[in-house]
Amino acid sequence: MQNKTLIVFAVSSAVFFVGNVSDVFAVEQSTMINSKIITNGDLYVKSKTPIQVPFSVTAIDEFNNPIPVECDKTSKTIFQTGKTTVRCMAVDSFGSETRDSFVITVGYEIVQIPNWLKQITQFWTSDNISNAQYFQTLNFLLDEQILHVPYTKTPKNNGGHEIPIWIKINAEKWTKGDLSDDEFSIGIQWMLDQK
Repeated sequence: MQNKTLIVFAVSSAVFFVGNVSDVFAVEQSTMINSKIITNGDLYVKSKTPIQVPFSVTAIDEFNNPIPVECDKTSKTIFQTGKTTVRCMAVDSFGSETRDSFVITVGYEIVQIPNWLKQITQFWTSDNISNAQYFQTLNFLLDEQILHVPYTKTPKNNGGHEIPIWIKINAEKWTKGDLSDDEFSIGIQWMLDQK
């Protein structure tokens, strides 16, 4: 009897069978695309009192078909002042779970600090840039309104760039995630107020 070769391509399941009938082996290739939850990202709302915050959350499966999504908060939730994490979960038709979250911040004055400032702050706390260079960076970010700290006005006179050690310690904690943006901003506020 003649030995025939069997080649099977199962594209939808991303498994390829190649070889002789008597010696079939499988090569797996992962091409699955996970489901995705789509949010508005982190939201900032100015308010002195707790408030409802409208937001939209949708989800799609690996074939871009809409799937149900549920969150632990809704647009009817009264959000307290401060930061609240909204956690969402979607389940596709195969039973696979996808999770995502975003933060809603409610406050009268909100500290907004870009994430990449942490890297520059790490350079400063590691003494790779001087106090003067770090201070100039902060001034630039405030002038360009990239960095927003409540009640802060950019000083006209930069003084001698003497930065107290407690601010540097707090900055290091902030870069490691042990201090919030709000707490870190107190040091920035103090530095700028003291010129």
